[in-house]
Amino acid sequence: MTPRIPVTVLSGYLGSGKTTIVNRRLAEPGPLRLAVLVNDFGAVNVDARLIEAADSPVVELANGCVCCSIGDDLGAALDAVAALPQPPDHVLLEASGVADPARIAMTVGYWPGFRLDAIVVAADAETVRKRAQDKYVGTLVRQQLASADLIALTKTDLLYEHQADDLQAWLALVAPRARLVETQFGNIPNALLIGQASPSPTAPGHHGSHADIFVTATLHPETPVNLPRLRAALAALPETVHRVKGLVQDAESGETVLVQSVGARHEITPAPGLVPTGLVLIAPRPTASLDAAVESLSRACAEPAD
Repeated sequence: MTPRIPVTVLSGYLGSGKTTIVNRRLAEPGPLRLAVLVNDFGAVNVDARLIEAADSPVVELANGCVCCSIGDDLGAALDAVAALPQPPDHVLLEASGVADPARIAMTVGYWPGFRLDAIVVAADAETVRKRAQDKYVGTLVRQQLASADLIALTKTDLLYEHQADDLQAWLALVAPRARLVETQFGNIPNALLIGQASPSPTAPGHHGSHADIFVTATLHPETPVNLPRLRAALAALPETVHRVKGLVQDAESGETVLVQSVGARHEITPAPGLVPTGLVLIAPRPTASLDAAVESLSRACAEPAD
């Protein structure tokens, strides 16, 4: 009998550092042939464009979440991976930040030719407790953590030692079955990321479609963007906007830049060679804060350079 291909489901709420973890893994050559599946919740699959795939095939799953609205596409993607001339030794599935990894695990664990290897959940050390207490998304964040075999605690350099100790104690209560590893810059030992075994798929959480919880908007600037004004607009966004991500053209240099915003942190970095796709904004319902954020960023993007 042909061995089933193991799949690691990499989950974690918006901005937790999943793409950085994937890129760090791909940057370190190893004996395994790895395929990467990437799902973004929004009309533009930004994460798939940020994966530095090298020789690893990347399959995009856009405009929805693989645990609900495009679940059939996940099965089709797995079939496509299995049909590659050289099927991979392992699949790393980067789920949308609003996905329930337990639901994905149910699909993967019983899909012909595949088996669940592990659920790895990235948790932003600075914001995870706040997100877990949010009245709109707290249930989802806690479900993500509770389903984990491994919690990758990212951005721990932003905490004081006593804060890190308190956070780890809290995580032990929220996710008692998970192993915890601290990581900076996406550095997780390969043996942890793709070397675990989960005995059986975890039962899915019971909550509605993410379309009932989250709203997204995509902003397509018609002209190159004044980056200082964009930074100021990002800094003024309400806390209810959990994530901004995308590729725009810098008015000063003419080059493409990557825009990322999560919580109070905002980053704009060069992305040479990539095509501007616009900005994707994600927030919990209701939509008023997202509408205001889109209007604010639209004005900033439309303002000409000095």
